Amino acid sequence: MTVKRLSSFFLLGASVLLTASAPPKPANLSRAGETTLFSFATKTGKTAALCRGPKGAYLVYRFGTAVNVELQYPAKLDASSWKKFTYWSYRRGGGAHNAGLETYQLSFVNNGVEYTIVDEVTALYDKQHEEIYPRTTNVVVTVKGKAITVVGNSDTAVGELVAVSHDHKVKLDEGMMDEAD
Repeated sequence: MTVKRLSSFFLLGASVLLTASAPPKPANLSRAGETTLFSFATKTGKTAALCRGPKGAYLVYRFGTAVNVELQYPAKLDASSWKKFTYWSYRRGGGAHNAGLETYQLSFVNNGVEYTIVDEVTALYDKQHEEIYPRTTNVVVTVKGKAITVVGNSDTAVGELVAVSHDHKVKLDEGMMDEAD
């Protein structure tokens, strides 16, 4: 094998390895004119997505695949959709030595089932005592008091859940704390 062919072989092999280890991208569940505020692929290969309508006309949550959206909430996409979601956040600074935490949640109830979308970053120490900031993304589905967590692959996250609060249109949870005292 010539040097040129050998280097091409190694480059091809390296690109296959990089492609194989890359996390799957979440499916694009937005519609024409919508902006994806936050989305991620789940461990089962489905996508959870929160999208804003054109010019902020509405907010919509979708779950499923590009071929089969299993849930869209709300069904009617208009300005009233914003108030059908409740936003909650909590931040505690101080890094790993203070168990620093940023958690953002958006919830809604559809046909008696509560859905809570979670985007969370925690400050921790790894084995080498280096500070790390792992992210958790998931959807908690509560049916008749029993919570089931649909685990997200945080490496696939697009955007941040906190973006939904920038429009100042969603309901804020009354117990929400902006900063710990």
